[in-house]
Amino acid sequence: MFKNLVNPDSPIMSFLGHLADVMLLNILWLLTSLPIVTIGASTTALYYCTLAFAEDRSPRLVETYFRQFRSNLKQGTVTGLILLLAGSVLAVDGYVLYHLKNQAAVWVLLYAVWILMMIVFCMIVIYIFPLMARFENTIPMMIKNSLVLAVRFLICTILVAAIHAAMIWIAVSIFTPILLFGEGLCALLSSYLLKNIIHFCEKPEDFRNLKDLKKEADHKKKKKANED
Repeated sequence: MFKNLVNPDSPIMSFLGHLADVMLLNILWLLTSLPIVTIGASTTALYYCTLAFAEDRSPRLVETYFRQFRSNLKQGTVTGLILLLAGSVLAVDGYVLYHLKNQAAVWVLLYAVWILMMIVFCMIVIYIFPLMARFENTIPMMIKNSLVLAVRFLICTILVAAIHAAMIWIAVSIFTPILLFGEGLCALLSSYLLKNIIHFCEKPEDFRNLKDLKKEADHKKKKKANED
């Protein structure tokens, strides 16, 4: 059993070998997210690389990251801005409703509606960037398909949300230097969970209830051909 653990080809050793790459990816993600408006494109590029790692592919990290950042700049930026705006509105609404919920029953009801909307928002955020990293589609369809997948694979959705929540909690309460890995580590761990869902989405026979998600099999092949 120990020999299997230390085998360079084992999943555990492969994961450990990616940690240095994750730190570099996190730095690249932070640098390309600094304008804030580009956070959508940078997150898409990040997931493209971490999904490659999860699939045991070894892209030329910096080259691949910036190529994907450029190719997703327009759609990723627009998507990121939409989500930033929606998240900001929800944050303000949540702050107001939290302080008003004890005033009357109607505020409690509105607060419950806000919680539901936050859950939907988080579901979309979890899936939309990995989907953008592998598929070509319109932003409305990306949003719709993200929500469909989030509900269909609810356990995976909860686990990915837990990974990000745990990262925040550890960084704030226990070990701040873990931020060196930050979103890069979250994306890598999430990619190990999401890769099977991505593969599911690439099979035409599995799209009975996911219309329009796979209009891009050829695009995926082109993206892989551009690697290395």
